[in-house]
Amino acid sequence: MVNSKKIKAAISIGDPNGIGIEIILKALSNEGVLEKTIPIVFGSYDLIYSQAKQLGHETSMLHSISDISNSQEQKINILHVFDNCEYKFGVLDKAVSDFGILSLELAINAVKNKQADVLVTAPINKNASYSSSFKFSGQTDYLSSFFNVEALMLMVSDSLKIALTTDHIPLKEVHNVLSQDLLKSKIKVLNKTLKDDFEILNPKIAVLAINPHAGDNGVIGDDDNNLTIPVINELNSNNYSIEGPFPSDTFFSNKGYKKYDAVLAAYHDQGLIPFKTINFGKGVNVSAGLPIIRTSPDHGTAYDIAGKGLADPLSFINAIKIASNIYSARNNMISK
Repeated sequence: MVNSKKIKAAISIGDPNGIGIEIILKALSNEGVLEKTIPIVFGSYDLIYSQAKQLGHETSMLHSISDISNSQEQKINILHVFDNCEYKFGVLDKAVSDFGILSLELAINAVKNKQADVLVTAPINKNASYSSSFKFSGQTDYLSSFFNVEALMLMVSDSLKIALTTDHIPLKEVHNVLSQDLLKSKIKVLNKTLKDDFEILNPKIAVLAINPHAGDNGVIGDDDNNLTIPVINELNSNNYSIEGPFPSDTFFSNKGYKKYDAVLAAYHDQGLIPFKTINFGKGVNVSAGLPIIRTSPDHGTAYDIAGKGLADPLSFINAIKIASNIYSARNNMISK
């Protein structure tokens, strides 16, 4: 039985100098989003009202609240959590970015404490946000640390799902980080989220090769022979459905990915380049393996267009919808 209640979405504002608040306002004004969702934006009413006016956005739906319990349907509920944010569109400013981190921390706690059902995060700037109190290369890494789990970065669209074995680390470190245990762990998390969150009964997963041409039988490295193939064989013997390793230079060009429910890439650009080439602006980042549901858009702060009213909200709209769908899927599973 489907849980028909409206889902409370805790929304962090991202970097106030970027496009975060713009895409939030546009997404929450989209017909259909508020039909299933009660949004709670963690920020400042004055800040969001000011940006709405500057962007020429309607302000009548803005609703200031001091407690989540006061949130209303069909409103953009703004939980007032800070004052005096002097933003300047398109400027990297660590002091302003700190307001976005505060918004993130409070939104996470609201979901953790079951005051909200899902977490949807607007983009932060990694350079601006990195500080003595926030030593993380991104929000996914912060969430992994906060919950003491290894989150899996899973990029999702209607046509393609790509997960990353390693994410925000330098390419030169990938070789030292990759191991059979890591591959096994990531595939298990991916398989579970495909079943639990996307309701795919028997997921079929493709694994991309670590080396060019999957190593050409050791001519271009033996990582795939020593790491990838043994893991695939072991998991398939335990009723998984995994194929690979596939050379990534041809895997996407012939649309081979359409035969699979998801693809696992070895490192960031191996997965994100094809995903964003095919889906940029409409894809969603899902943090799989967390005890909460978290999604975000597939783009960054876009300082170059901030404050110009040009930001496309589609990815953020999809992030809200996918978070809601995952919440419903998990509740369907519990009720069965």
